[in-house]
Amino acid sequence: MLDSETGSSPHGWIPGWIKKYWDEDPEHPPFKPGKGMIRRPDVTIVKDPKRPPTQDNIKQVVEMKFPPDPADREQAEKYAEIAGDKSKVVAMKSTDCDCTQESQQSKVPAEQLGWAATAARLLMMVITRRPAPGSKIPSPAY
Repeated sequence: MLDSETGSSPHGWIPGWIKKYWDEDPEHPPFKPGKGMIRRPDVTIVKDPKRPPTQDNIKQVVEMKFPPDPADREQAEKYAEIAGDKSKVVAMKSTDCDCTQESQQSKVPAEQLGWAATAARLLMMVITRRPAPGSKIPSPAY
């Protein structure tokens, strides 16, 4: 269920969507909460983030499993149906996280960041015709 305004982001309030649209289609049985009538994977990775998560644009569907939540074969089958192929579905446990991984170094040298920050401050001063916030340039007293 996608937001009708963006077409690519999820609907912000699923119960509202159900109330508004579910019963309008006579082919659907009445909605029953907790019965698995609607599936929303934990993570959907898309190939092109500017497009909606349709099967041709889904790269991977990830189901996060935290103890004591067991693996669910029916859920995996439904997610494979959503993704379009069972090879696109991955279950990930909290123990799969490599939280001890060393932090990655920035790929932009600090010298370039300083130059870019200075350029941004100058541009801000030109546009607003005021000193940039935190500027140490004294203002003339009138």
